[in-house]
Amino acid sequence: MKKLSLNLLLGLLPLSAALAQTPTWSGDVATIVYNNCTKCHNSNGIAPMPFESYQNAYDFSAQIKVAVVTREMPPWPPDRNYRGFAHERTLTPQQIQTISDWVDAGSPEGNPAEAPPVPNFGDGAELQTFDMELKMADYLVNTNYDLYRCFVIPSGLLQERYIKDIEVIPGNRAIVHHVLVFQDPSNVPVTLDNNDPGPGYTSFGSTGSNNSKLIAGWVPGGRAFYFPSQMGVKLDANTNIVLQVHYPGGTYNQTDSTKVRIRFHPGAVRPLEVNPPLNHYDLDNGPLVIPANQTKWFYAQYQVPAQYNVSVLNIAPHMHLIGKKIKVYGVTTSSDTIPLIKIDDWDFHWQGFYAFKNVLKIPAGTILHAEAWYDNTTANHDNPSSPPQTVTAGEGTTDEMMLVYFTYTLYLPGDENISQETAPTTGVDESEAAGIISGMQMYDLYPNPAGTEINVSYALPSSGMLQYRIYDLNGKALLNGSYNASGGGILTQKIQVESLQPGTYIITSEHKGVVKSRKFIKQ
Repeated sequence: MKKLSLNLLLGLLPLSAALAQTPTWSGDVATIVYNNCTKCHNSNGIAPMPFESYQNAYDFSAQIKVAVVTREMPPWPPDRNYRGFAHERTLTPQQIQTISDWVDAGSPEGNPAEAPPVPNFGDGAELQTFDMELKMADYLVNTNYDLYRCFVIPSGLLQERYIKDIEVIPGNRAIVHHVLVFQDPSNVPVTLDNNDPGPGYTSFGSTGSNNSKLIAGWVPGGRAFYFPSQMGVKLDANTNIVLQVHYPGGTYNQTDSTKVRIRFHPGAVRPLEVNPPLNHYDLDNGPLVIPANQTKWFYAQYQVPAQYNVSVLNIAPHMHLIGKKIKVYGVTTSSDTIPLIKIDDWDFHWQGFYAFKNVLKIPAGTILHAEAWYDNTTANHDNPSSPPQTVTAGEGTTDEMMLVYFTYTLYLPGDENISQETAPTTGVDESEAAGIISGMQMYDLYPNPAGTEINVSYALPSSGMLQYRIYDLNGKALLNGSYNASGGGILTQKIQVESLQPGTYIITSEHKGVVKSRKFIKQ
């Protein structure tokens, strides 16, 4: 009898060990889900099912396993093996294995007393203290198809200010898929708004204004933008803030009131620029045309000015529905390759700004490259046309783009030590900046060829009057203007050239006796 009892005990030991190692919701899985999934999968979130309780997760446990094992969820398009980023929405191999083992074991609850508290998202805001809150007018959404709606909000700024932190707070997380934030000093968005019934106006891709500059964005699971100390994005006096909000098709009788919160630096700081130096205006093999029933690669490159190292905070590729792959990298003057971002399965619905773990130094003279692949066939399930139609560059739903935005400033020693995964810190003393730029430099002009306007970027050593003149090839001055630049650093000036006839022109700019010139083509 004793021998039988001993054999029975020994037989039960492996089972006891297995049970002890089986993950449970309360002890293992809930923490993973609450930290990585419930920002979207909550009662007020955009995801189709909440995971706020054991029963919620149990009901969808099989789907959860498939989504995490295939890495469909959490959504994180960039290839982590090519370049890692700060605040990645990804699970570790061990977390994936824990969820898989839990589902395979029948998704046990475990001891409810051990479960972590359910997150309380409220309005989801991180910035509880702020200098400015801009809220769009309440908008009632009724749409059968994906809707991209722009809402214009006057900033009311009496003087230029520099953004320290900025956060988008969706007014209705159940229907807001993503938000892009632009500033625009012109009245173009206001006119478009006035001509469209109801709050805002419909515009796919961008705002419909060539004067709009992208400054921030939000996607489900996203967080506030915290710029490093002594760096900030400049908002012009009296500029308009334009929120482009994406509402998914099949949304009915739902109201949204998305807002943006901003904290400002107390004074002027190192200016950050947000621009797309890699773009479909200057393709190596342009123009951007994808014939029906064909696939096609397009290539663009841009050389960082030979005089300056650049500090890059983040990167944001942008394509529409035909685009499927994009890779961006730099090649230095010593032939070293700097991997920047690689997305092998582009999804327009999951785009965003991707912050480098540390501020990234791009050496002077580096050539930036973008390679993008487009699929205009029936194999592309996102193709908006059936049968496929020839696609060209534009802002419409059936058009395409290839833009790669960078948030950047001139490099100062120590910038590469600034972490963007922790609280922002200062890289160097600002007094070093004066020695970086010895005189005005004109280092970029785009688009070229130009349409109705050109954007001219300068690096300035100090404040002062910036004057420009545009000449034809016979030396006749056709346009001129001036701008009172406050503060040194990077400045981008928009110049209207719609009055020029198609042809080749030269622009000269002068700042404190230093004159620079560039050639451009007017289409």
